[in-house]
Amino acid sequence: MEKFYFCFIYILYEKLLPMKTNYSQDFIDLLNSKYDSKFDYIGQGNPNSKILIVGREHGFSDKQQCDLEIWQNREQWKQIAQGIPFSEEGYSPLTCFLERGQEFRLDVTSKSGGVSPTWYIYQMMVNALSPHEMPIGKKAPLLDFFNYCFITEFSTASRPNNNNPTEEEIEATRKSIEKRTPLLSSDFYRSFPIVILACGKYFDWYKINIEKIFDVKWEAPTEQVLLNNGKKIWLNLHYSEDRKRVVIHTWQASGIFRQGLKNIQPFFDYLSRFKL
Repeated sequence: MEKFYFCFIYILYEKLLPMKTNYSQDFIDLLNSKYDSKFDYIGQGNPNSKILIVGREHGFSDKQQCDLEIWQNREQWKQIAQGIPFSEEGYSPLTCFLERGQEFRLDVTSKSGGVSPTWYIYQMMVNALSPHEMPIGKKAPLLDFFNYCFITEFSTASRPNNNNPTEEEIEATRKSIEKRTPLLSSDFYRSFPIVILACGKYFDWYKINIEKIFDVKWEAPTEQVLLNNGKKIWLNLHYSEDRKRVVIHTWQASGIFRQGLKNIQPFFDYLSRFKL
């Protein structure tokens, strides 16, 4: 009886191992790798998707939110990878807070069911790259971009305001990027066919080597997309040697949004060239 009980527990444990989930081996290896816990944020969304979006950093000022969405992130994913659902205060790294049914309409305060400018732009990016029917809400379609992409950040040094950062904030960001570079260079982040680096001039400020991190080469010249207001958004395209992967470095989402929704459709029309 004791032997039977041990075998039952062993089989049950085997079913909960990350290796037994539907996630890729690259993702499981990333979860099991050893990185400094202060900088090992993995990301949010669908690890099995074909689109990776990389932003600068989170804009949180609340320590509790940082703890829930950044510092606990790896452990949350480990639990999910073992087949154990995770949800705390309506949050899961699989869907962020989208289970609340946030609609595809702007709401800077995110208190009336709409979304922030950054999420609005991310949804438009995903719609251009992976066209699909969005679920219907009461007043507008429901956001679903987390189902079609994975999102991470270059820095875990959360900063609610990027205007005039202090020397201390700049150093914290620099250190975080330096510590996270080996993690972001892993096979998992290099496995996405489409990567959007929505970071603007972040790479110049912090000397980030896109080619080395993602194992790609920049293809000149820099692309320029003419918007409806006469201004241009630049994009730098980087390809893997076999050209099966493209890394698109462009403006930060908030910068794109500030050009005005009626002006930026040409940018998404350009992105649609790479649609899956």
